[in-house]
Amino acid sequence: MYKLAKHIFIIFLFLGICTKSFGQVVRPLLRRPQNFQERVIQRRQNGGNNRIEEVREEYINKRLNMNADQGQRFWPVYRRYRQALKEILQKKRANNSPDQPNGKDQIDRELYYESELVNTRKYYTDEFLKILAPEKVSLIFKSERDFNDELIKQLSERSEAIKNNP
Repeated sequence: MYKLAKHIFIIFLFLGICTKSFGQVVRPLLRRPQNFQERVIQRRQNGGNNRIEEVREEYINKRLNMNADQGQRFWPVYRRYRQALKEILQKKRANNSPDQPNGKDQIDRELYYESELVNTRKYYTDEFLKILAPEKVSLIFKSERDFNDELIKQLSERSEAIKNNP
């Protein structure tokens, strides 16, 4: 009887040790993109900078302190504004890519895209003025600049932290 209890105890001890060791499976590290181009491609495949846009809208919403009616009318217009700017900036970047030939045509397209940016801002400023007071419209653009400055500052701090702690 004593030998049977001893064997059962050893079996349970063995099972206990095995389940603990198999329960701590080491997961392989996630593959991180090694260079900037891979990160950009991955970001575009994952839906772009939606999280940044959400934080931007939250930041602007806090600064503007709009009521519900103004917010319902403002945010669709603001999203169209951001989308229009994004499209123009993508065309501008494509124009400045190494694939494009340098010369007068490139300069003319650069100036055209700059004027499109200004015209888009003018158009949407008028649209914003239909919804909000001029002080709040001015605050939109100030808030965007402040947000961009803060974003750049945080990204710089993170890159410095990564450099200092490899």
